[in-house]
Amino acid sequence: MGQERFIGFLLKETTFSSHNIYKRAVLRAQLSLIGISVGIIYTVIDLLNHIYASIPVYLSMIFLCGVVFWINRLGKYRNANLFFLPVLVFLIYVFADNDYNRTGVNTYFIVYSFVALTLCGYEQIRTGLFFSCLAFVGFFAAYFLDLPPIIEPVKYSETYINLSFVTNFIVAMIVTLSLLFFLLNINYKTEQELSMNNQLLTKANRELDRFVYSASHDLRAPLSSLLGLIEISQRTDDVEEIKHCLKMMKMRVADLDSFIKDIIDYSRNTRQDVHKETFNLLELAKEVTDGLKFGTGMEEIFIKYQIDPSLNVVTDRSRLKVVFNNLIGNALKYSSSQKDDQLISIAANVEGKSLKVLIEDNGIGIAAEHQSKIFDMFYRASEQSKGSGLGLYIVKETLDKLNGKIAVSSSLGNGSVFRLEIPLT
Repeated sequence: MGQERFIGFLLKETTFSSHNIYKRAVLRAQLSLIGISVGIIYTVIDLLNHIYASIPVYLSMIFLCGVVFWINRLGKYRNANLFFLPVLVFLIYVFADNDYNRTGVNTYFIVYSFVALTLCGYEQIRTGLFFSCLAFVGFFAAYFLDLPPIIEPVKYSETYINLSFVTNFIVAMIVTLSLLFFLLNINYKTEQELSMNNQLLTKANRELDRFVYSASHDLRAPLSSLLGLIEISQRTDDVEEIKHCLKMMKMRVADLDSFIKDIIDYSRNTRQDVHKETFNLLELAKEVTDGLKFGTGMEEIFIKYQIDPSLNVVTDRSRLKVVFNNLIGNALKYSSSQKDDQLISIAANVEGKSLKVLIEDNGIGIAAEHQSKIFDMFYRASEQSKGSGLGLYIVKETLDKLNGKIAVSSSLGNGSVFRLEIPLT
């Protein structure tokens, strides 16, 4: 929270086209604050030592760094560079030209070159190299050319010279370490992004291969069945047989529709950003069950809600609805008709900053050897599985988008329990 406030103070914008631009904007703001601090420190030191010749330059430095900070905060980063870098090299030249006592001002030319290249980045490498060359020219002009001094030469005491040398060393060290940290951070973030993208690409390629194979089978099977049923109905005049064929055709079309719906859910979850909103959880659960409880025999299943009617949560409603659709749908689909008291329990509560949901049924259950694989793409726990094999995979992927977790415990013949935990912040 403290870091967010500090960044909010440094930068007005909150969105950036890349991580590098964001980090450079933060670095530029920090360097301008360092410039202001150095100007204040030297003003205080000179006043305490009754040296007044350089104070107007220090005050100009404080003002100009403040202007850079303001321009950078407005999001005009290129303009901030074009203002900051010429002003900075000129100020370094002014102090170096007056550095008769060799207090280490010359090291700022080296630091400045690093600053120029870092703030401009590879995208503006020519601009960065230009200002680096300008630092080279400034160094030789200050120490090897006999140009008229801008600040009146002053004879400093030994104590003042030592204090100035230490201050210049510390400032140069802080700026150099800031630049090094910036470059290390950029490199680390880039490596992380590359590693993550490689993992995602490998996963996507693997899933694409499985998807093409399984989807082609799951799409062709109902279509082949439809063609066969159409052929049978064309060869018979028996009304009952035709009705039976139509009923089976309807079932095949429903299978296709369900499979296509799963594909759409998967695609939406992959491509759409998380959209959080406030909604009533009990209303969502009832909306899902009302849309699912229409199949043959499902009217015998009792659904028990253990959710506070006033419980409102803030998360992605459409994604949570997809999760509920699949989990409650499976509980209904794989209920045990041999049991007189078929039951599905949906419980939820908020603990701390997390929503915890428990969906429990007393259906046919899942064998122990299948439980570790049920969230894999197109995995079916048995030949009797009625779905596409995408449902629980979509549940897992959707919860990953919400930074949520899911766990399952099940016993074959006794039912299953799915536990969800979703952060609400």
